[in-house]
Amino acid sequence: MENYQKALNYETVVSVLNKADHFCMDVFKRISEKCNTADELPYDVQVYAEEMGVAPTVVNEAYSRCRLRFEKLDPNTIIIDPTSVWWPTDVTGVPFLYLLGDATVLGSVGISVVGTRSPSGRAMELTREVVDSLGKSGFTIVSGLAVGIDGVAHIEALARGHRTIGVIGTSVCDVYPPKHAKLQALVAQHGLLVSQFAPSRRVQQYFFMQRNLLMSQISRGSFVIEDRDGGGGVRQAQYSQKQGKNVFILRETYENRTYLWPRGFQNPVIVNLTANAGSLVKRALRQSSSPTGSGKVSHPADGSRVARSEAGGNEDAVCERAVNEAKDSSGGEKVTNVTGKKAHKKAGKGSSSKNGLKDIQLSLFD
Repeated sequence: MENYQKALNYETVVSVLNKADHFCMDVFKRISEKCNTADELPYDVQVYAEEMGVAPTVVNEAYSRCRLRFEKLDPNTIIIDPTSVWWPTDVTGVPFLYLLGDATVLGSVGISVVGTRSPSGRAMELTREVVDSLGKSGFTIVSGLAVGIDGVAHIEALARGHRTIGVIGTSVCDVYPPKHAKLQALVAQHGLLVSQFAPSRRVQQYFFMQRNLLMSQISRGSFVIEDRDGGGGVRQAQYSQKQGKNVFILRETYENRTYLWPRGFQNPVIVNLTANAGSLVKRALRQSSSPTGSGKVSHPADGSRVARSEAGGNEDAVCERAVNEAKDSSGGEKVTNVTGKKAHKKAGKGSSSKNGLKDIQLSLFD
């Protein structure tokens, strides 16, 4: 498993120092200048100990603890670092990503679909409609495998045969919430599971905000269906906007005066009809990537943007080409697992995978 030893050595540094990643990454970089960090750590334990200012026995003990946790990794796990061809260009401040599934999906054009853990019936219906429209337009559905909007987004994507990426706030060895164990396995089997957390990390509450940041970095934009003020979906949309990416909000959500957050964003893209969500997201992405900014987007007095589709118009050359290339690279109807062998076909109408999803959907909000 490529990068296995290097990631294990890095997590040993994290375990000993108990500091944030940016600090540990600097220490690890200094260590890499003195020895090969891809070699088994015990051979260079003195270098690690001196750089961290601790006794070699402390380093060896931490290494043994971390190694026991790393041995629980699925053998199909892919560990990538910023030098990998699969590394998303916008992801920074993260030393490694742990992947289960089809790693090539990282090269597709993804849109995050996020929102509350306690959605209304209307929000669940809207989520399904938005996901289906985005998927039919060639976008990969990115979400966080949480209860609520996230779960609905993944289930709909799987049931319709659309690509999906699940970004989680635990290691790929763990499941949270536990009721999503089957759903997480299906996402890994038919799409891609992504985590920035090593199996040796003890889960912390703030990991889930870091998960939202990673989701925003992987995606080209964030579509918030429904959320409370200050919710995780809103925070992710704020991350997206800080990165210069689009925030998409449904018209009925934007005009719902129960919430303050929709009007707190600068120039969000307002989507009037869920059926047109995919084509309107394409148009907004084309406009944001255009050097002249000449996309067909109107600016109402409230500062929002309303993306509008034109029948018979020139269809989004830049984004369309990126989406089509991503489709081609994914191999059409087949999904490739990490061993390079043919895996299950995408779920579709009448497929056993779709039937299996019904049980999950029924219990999703129990």
